[in-house]
Amino acid sequence: MHKTSPSARITAFLRTPRGTRAGLWGTFFLFWSSLATFIPFIGLYYESIRFSGLQIGQLASIRSMVFFISSILLAFLSDVLRRRRLVLRVCILGVIAALLIFPHAASFAAMLPIITLYSIFLSPIGAIITETSLSALDNPRDYSKVRLGGSIGWGILVLVTGWLLGHPAVGLTAIFYLQIFFLVLLFAFSFLLPEANLAPGVNTEKASITDVWKMLRLPVFLPWMGVIFLRGVVDSSIINFLFLHLKHLGSSPALMGTAMSISMIGEIAGFAAAKRIQHKVGSRMMMAFSFALVFFWFFAASLITQPALILFFQILGGISFSLIDAGGVAYVNQRAPGHIGTTAQAVRGAIQMGLGGSAGALISGVLYQSYGSVALYRVMSFVSLGGLLLALLLRSVEHFRAKNAA
Repeated sequence: MHKTSPSARITAFLRTPRGTRAGLWGTFFLFWSSLATFIPFIGLYYESIRFSGLQIGQLASIRSMVFFISSILLAFLSDVLRRRRLVLRVCILGVIAALLIFPHAASFAAMLPIITLYSIFLSPIGAIITETSLSALDNPRDYSKVRLGGSIGWGILVLVTGWLLGHPAVGLTAIFYLQIFFLVLLFAFSFLLPEANLAPGVNTEKASITDVWKMLRLPVFLPWMGVIFLRGVVDSSIINFLFLHLKHLGSSPALMGTAMSISMIGEIAGFAAAKRIQHKVGSRMMMAFSFALVFFWFFAASLITQPALILFFQILGGISFSLIDAGGVAYVNQRAPGHIGTTAQAVRGAIQMGLGGSAGALISGVLYQSYGSVALYRVMSFVSLGGLLLALLLRSVEHFRAKNAA
């Protein structure tokens, strides 16, 4: 009897629908695990080397602005070349190179080129993985099932990282090497991903700038990107200043990690229900619901005086994040031509995490420096309320236009 090698059996399994979902789930797990070891803790690292709140906000804003530009350019390149895996691997290696020199920058000026390099290569990774998933899955609505791997990876690793940093023998520089470890695993795992653009029967139409311009001119597409922009503004205050807020309330690093990790419960619930919610109310209302939940989260964060109380509200934050992510991905996937899918998802991510993140980091930095974290989260609660009202207004306009067209 002919025996196949373990690698051949793994390859054959990954070509099945179940194996494809498992591979994509693992990819999201590794990518978001790498982010969990770094992104929530970088503000603490900046403060440890005596950067001010304004400087922390500026660095986060630069990271987001570079993200906005480079994510679209590199994602478009992957659509033109039709070689997503190749672009993904180059970007992973670029992030690793930036992380190796990150701890050696002790001044604000020295940090600028490093954070720029880091942001350039990190920016398109999420869009490439997302579009690879949408292209490989039999039903794009199953995206939330594989994206769940990212939530679990984030929840576990942010908890583990917080626990490690609470140990006296572990310094904050550990976050750089932890992210490198998971990126190395992601690089190796990328060889198992499907190259969906090269699969038989896939649309072979070439991507062009004209296609992107047509997508941006679709009815109410840009206003909905405005909703996503506002979400990026409020999310930036969580990413860059939540741990500083908890620190000034007397929290330990372990509690910080627990607070971020417990949101995983909400994300798991949100992503598990996302397919059914999308079927019942649509992707647009999913985004509106996410703003309603995050409004309550911010308002509660501005009221608490005991850091442990944040744990009760983090579940709402997790559900809210899963709804905006699944709803935004689904909306863009429905509107964008398939041959520029990676670019379309990069535009969504760039507007949310790039433009919105940059504006939110600057605003958050100024508010934190001038008035403190309580005022910061009080303001962001009203920005969230504005996002909810804008989403409901756009949905009403679309219903009105649909009735008139009928």
